[in-house]
Amino acid sequence: MSVAAALVRDALAQSASVTALVSSRIYASMRPNGQGETCIILSFGAEEDVSPTFQRTDKLRKLQVEIECMSPTVGGAHALAEAVRKALHGAKGYYRSCRIIEIRIGSTTTNFDLGADADDQGVHICTVNATAYYTAEAVNPTTITDPNANP
Repeated sequence: MSVAAALVRDALAQSASVTALVSSRIYASMRPNGQGETCIILSFGAEEDVSPTFQRTDKLRKLQVEIECMSPTVGGAHALAEAVRKALHGAKGYYRSCRIIEIRIGSTTTNFDLGADADDQGVHICTVNATAYYTAEAVNPTTITDPNANP
């Protein structure tokens, strides 16, 4: 997990309004067995340069994060998604030697998951899509040479 990904997870864990709804049930890229509980599932997507150059001097990067706010009720899922939006949108600063330029919330969608088995409980999911812009360490590329080339 990158520093920016850890920042998103920790920012949610440090938000009083988010933890009031989920306690410490913030998971990365996996769904817990107990589907009846209110929780957050983080899925980290593309992590890439914002404006790459041929000289590879750019340090500005972005990370796409999908935040699934799960609850047994649609109202609970929406309340959690709103708490996530308020906690993250516009967040910035320094964290774990990483400069976060800004976290932006793009869109929010809602659906209902019936579950895989007949005995699974259905769960409402409100998905919040966020983009974290941050600066990374400068690259130091290797110079590739052919040891068999003629001088």
